[in-house]
This record gives sequence, structure tokens and C-alpha cells, in this order.
Amino acid sequence: MTQAMEAVRRDYGDDAIIVSSEENGSVIKVVVALEEPEDEVQAPGLAEGIGTAWDDRDPVDAVHEALLLHGLPNQLLERIVDASFIVGADDPRAALIGALRQVFDFYPVADRRFNQPLILMGAPGAGKTVTVAKLAARAVFAKRPVRLITTDTVRAGGIEQLDAFARLMKIPLHTAETDRQLAQTVKAAGPDELVLIDTPGINPYSLRDVAELAALVKAVPMEAIMVMAAGGDVVDSMEQAKQFSQLGCTRMIVTRLDMVQRLGGIVAAAYAGRLPFCDCSMTPAVHDGLIQLDPTKLANLLMPELPPALNAKSVTQGLRQ
Repeated sequence: MTQAMEAVRRDYGDDAIIVSSEENGSVIKVVVALEEPEDEVQAPGLAEGIGTAWDDRDPVDAVHEALLLHGLPNQLLERIVDASFIVGADDPRAALIGALRQVFDFYPVADRRFNQPLILMGAPGAGKTVTVAKLAARAVFAKRPVRLITTDTVRAGGIEQLDAFARLMKIPLHTAETDRQLAQTVKAAGPDELVLIDTPGINPYSLRDVAELAALVKAVPMEAIMVMAAGGDVVDSMEQAKQFSQLGCTRMIVTRLDMVQRLGGIVAAAYAGRLPFCDCSMTPAVHDGLIQLDPTKLANLLMPELPPALNAKSVTQGLRQ
């Protein structure tokens, strides 16, 4: 199956969508589809012929109006708007890109060599398990060995979901119920293995949940990454980001961008938790992988071609470039 998936990517490119796969003895059948290429990066919430393009407005005013639509807290909104003024660009989107580059950091996973294990954490339903599977799939396609570990041994279906992904990718799934077991499993990894650790969703305000997760993080040297689903309340997202930052998270992966149009929560969370943006997910499908988030992509999400408030009919577009 791994060879078949590699053949799909080789023959049809990274934009190929796996519609179905079937394995019957030595015969593997994979059905793929290709979308029409997009002319430019676009975000959810595009209008169909109604409204005024951002380019027709004063750059700073356009940035201010776009950010208002996402419900950013006033302090952060003013900082980004001030930064867009300093950029001095004639184009609103260019002004926003420059401002985001000044206010936030962007460190996609692929920008760093995996020299230590990655442990993903977040609230329940954030999308950690699927994100771990996507990172594993990326490594498999790159022909890099992967050690997949789950500490989510209590939640019903926690192991089964990741095990199903692991079996499809032909890699073993290791389990660790305690910090000592996690340390032993990580230390048994080969020098070239990418170690990915899935964790149970926790309540960041529960002292017990936080203590248990903190013990796992301290088991061996590793990098902790927070996974957060887009669309949450701005204040709650900020508070959660602060909590996970205190647990040691150094970056943030954003999920469910295909399901929301207001991104104030994730932008405010990155700012409040001082967490650089990492990768993002626009689909729950594992084979579609993660997309590296940078100032340009984030600007196109915050400032789609036409203002969301003027949309006659919203449509969901993939984040492509």
C-alpha cells in the first residue's frame, strides 16, 4: 500500500486526492481524483460576485476592517494595524503580510531537522491523533523511518484510531501508559527514526490532567507542540494557549481551517501564548497532509479576496499555493 501511495504521488502529484483504496492479495487498487488548479491562494468565505475587492481600499483601512471581521482583541488588532502602517505597502494584502511577519513567528515542522521526539498535546477534539498520522504519513512518503507512540490508552477508541492509520502505513504503533514506559520506548528508537507521540486530550485547567501530561513531557528530551482547532472563543483560546505554553509547548499547529471563517481565536492564541505558527490542516483526510503556515497563507485566510461580511454564499476552498 505504501508503494501504491508513492506511485500515486509520483504520477499525479501532491494534489491528488485518494478517493478509495482496496487491497486484494497482491493486487492494490487506488482511485484518485484531481482538482482544478487554483490561480492563487484563497481562504474560506469567498464571495460570488458581490462586494468590493480589498485592493480598492486604503491598505491600512483594509487591514483594520479585515481583522475586525475576525474578532481579534483590541490590543492585538491595534498592534497588527500599526505594523501594517509601518510596512508602507500600497497593496492591502502586502501590508498585512508584512505586519504578520513582524508580530508573529512562523516555524513549520519541515523547517527543522527532526533531532528530537515531537509530542503533540491539546484539548479534547483538537485533532491531535489525525495530526500525528499526517506527520507520520509525510515521513513515510519521504522514506524516513517512523516510531509512532500513543499515550492515549484510557479514552475509548484512542488507540484504535491511530492503530488504523499505522496499519495502513505499514508501521507499528507503540503504547506507553506511564512516563517511564514512554522514556523506554523513545530511547529504543533508532538514530534516524522520527519519533511522534500522541497524547490524550486534557482539560488545561485541571491540575491532575496538567500534572500527568507534564510528567510525560519531562520523561525524555522532546519538543512539545500544541494542536488547536480553529473556531474557538477568542478569550478561551488565549487562556488555553497560555496553559499549554506553560507546559512547554514551543509551536502551534492549527486544525479544522476548512470549517470556520472567523480566525480570531487561533491568531489571539498564538499571540497570548507566544507560540510560533507551525503547520495547519484544511481537511481531516490523512493523505491530504499538513500545509506549512507562513505570513502569506495566514494573510490570505484573514483577508480573502472579498470581505466575508459581504458574502452572498460561502464556499470552502483549499489552502493552496
